[in-house]
Amino acid sequence: MATHRHDVLVIGAGNGGLATAARLRRKGCPDVGLVEPSTRHVYKPLQNYVGLGLADASELERPQADLIPDGVTWHRTAAVAIDPVTRVVTCADGTEVAGADVVLAPGMAIDWDAIPGAAEALQQGWAISTFDDALLDRAWERIRTMQRGTAIFTLHGQPASGRETAMKPLLLACDLWRRTGVLDAIDVTLVHDEPQLHAIAAIDAEWRRHLDDLGVEVRLGTRVAAIEGDEVVLATDGVETRQHVDLLHLLPPYVASPLVAASGLDAPSTDGFADVDPETLRHRTHPRIWTIGDTAALGDARTGGALRHQTRIVVENIRRQRAGDDLDRYDGYTVAPVATAKGRLSFAEYDRSGSLRRSLPARVRDELRAHRAWYVLDRHVLPRLYWRGIVRGRA
Repeated sequence: MATHRHDVLVIGAGNGGLATAARLRRKGCPDVGLVEPSTRHVYKPLQNYVGLGLADASELERPQADLIPDGVTWHRTAAVAIDPVTRVVTCADGTEVAGADVVLAPGMAIDWDAIPGAAEALQQGWAISTFDDALLDRAWERIRTMQRGTAIFTLHGQPASGRETAMKPLLLACDLWRRTGVLDAIDVTLVHDEPQLHAIAAIDAEWRRHLDDLGVEVRLGTRVAAIEGDEVVLATDGVETRQHVDLLHLLPPYVASPLVAASGLDAPSTDGFADVDPETLRHRTHPRIWTIGDTAALGDARTGGALRHQTRIVVENIRRQRAGDDLDRYDGYTVAPVATAKGRLSFAEYDRSGSLRRSLPARVRDELRAHRAWYVLDRHVLPRLYWRGIVRGRA
């Protein structure tokens, strides 16, 4: 079978894949291929707002065909394996596609089976998640009708897609319950498997301020080990306890795309994620394979804000490597946009050194403190920028 060959081949047409393909074309790359089976494209950061009744589901997605950049060849199939030496990709439909350079951006997958009983509890409806667009209507109905009882929200360390934004459903739900007069009748707990809410003290303190104001109990070093009936099994330092719960919001467990391990692009320490240099985004062993987004083992928070910087770095580094120039460096920039109430949001930017960052001029108000301006930015401005600019390589 003949192999379709491209100058650059991008695998995955999510946020990062589309933006990379579009940037490559805008920078003059003559032949870009894109491997992606999905016919719909979801703007994931809006899922929490839909699940809390603050956005309409119609705003979530667009047809994938409407977003494929001009001049990009779309292979409407899934990549199942890559020969990392020849960079020939075997696809699910039997075709073979190759790239002089390959950019991996297939994302990662939700794995509900990692928590025994989770799939059944989600099906029954008392367990919910605003990170799965198939469950958003059910999530909003459950939160909206909650009048009393016990609610548990979960947070966990990496791997997680948009981990920090799991604070959104917790704080927005509590804000709704306060505004409707039922918060005092609901015992709310945040369960987090790490020893601190956030590694950066200023972000941790800002989150704590809102949790304390709402009366939320925080249990650190604790995870949901299983769900049995209407009880959750919580594990803390190896000790398990059982607790009845009326509403359980889960940040999903995630696993790497099987494509990475099937192609030998992971490492023993990366749990199936691509073994790449976290600064150049180039594979440590195969220098013409690059990885961005959730697929990459970077040690940084996996967010859409991070992807904007990563796509720029990868496109520039492909050019620089071909020219024999020094590669550009990604500093781990990411962002934690957390809505603290309807109409208010904390917009924390930081990098892998643990330093807070600002993308807006210093004269603009403190981004870390919740404010209406940051809510408008996250809820209304960024979705428009996403569809019109980011995935089109313009922002």
